Amino acid sequence: MTLEEKITFYSREDAAEFQKYLKEKDCSARISVEHLFSGTPYFEGTIAAFTALIDTIIAKEEDSELSEIKTDLLSREKTLTEFFAEHKVGDVLTDATPSQLLAQLETIEANGNDDIQKTATEKFVNSLMILGTLEDNELLSVAGETPEYTLTGIKEPKEMRVMYAYSDLGGIAPEDLDDSGITSHIRTSSTTGYVVTIGPEIILTSGIDDLGDVLEHLDVDDDDAGRFVDAIFFKQALIAKIHELIVDGVTTEEALLKAFDAPAFPLGDTTDAISFDLSADYLSGVLNDLRKQGFIKGRDGKIKSC
Repeated sequence: MTLEEKITFYSREDAAEFQKYLKEKDCSARISVEHLFSGTPYFEGTIAAFTALIDTIIAKEEDSELSEIKTDLLSREKTLTEFFAEHKVGDVLTDATPSQLLAQLETIEANGNDDIQKTATEKFVNSLMILGTLEDNELLSVAGETPEYTLTGIKEPKEMRVMYAYSDLGGIAPEDLDDSGITSHIRTSSTTGYVVTIGPEIILTSGIDDLGDVLEHLDVDDDDAGRFVDAIFFKQALIAKIHELIVDGVTTEEALLKAFDAPAFPLGDTTDAISFDLSADYLSGVLNDLRKQGFIKGRDGKIKSC
């Protein structure tokens, strides 16, 4: 249906909780599973190999983007050196797991000042880099449901392998890689999303002013949640305008489509404005959905509000 909306959750439990919320609002909702598989090409090599390659290229022709990568490499090396100086093989990294650091970061963001937040964010990012690099270099054991991270080896930071996406190293030509020790690594991954498809009733129902608040407490991408809430609001504005035009005597799809050519309309009782750029097919689909919902009746030339 044209007025249907979809939103994807990271867990089945949260998708079911949102479905329950919708059904309490008399809105139909179904859950489907969506599997995605994608791959990203990377350059892979040791910190020393990347540093040498970038130094060689910059010596020939200055490249500001590669200079930024050089700064990142030096930062990684420094952070890893400090980490190994403070840890030994067999250490359980009880205070540096992603979940613990994220919880600390969220607490600080809620209560700390800007400087404290910045420091906490840097610590969080560095810790994720350390864990990722250790795992990529097979120096980390991950076990248990919590999970528990155990350091299984120590290596010279310069000799640890790291990866950069192709897009990060746009200044590198294929011939630059000859004898550099840097190779290509395509990292593939699968993700599973739980898609909630909501019927057009949600556009016509009342009592969903808390929609944004509900989504804020569920495991869903913030941008996706914002897009979803906006889409509901925009469609509600569209339906309200269709109702207004029909009440004013516009009774054909062609006349409705022409009416929507206006540069803008007032948004409710506010001084704000909204404009609609609709195709004939989209408007026809919206009207069909509204007929099914009993919002309007009649066909072209006799369209009326119920």
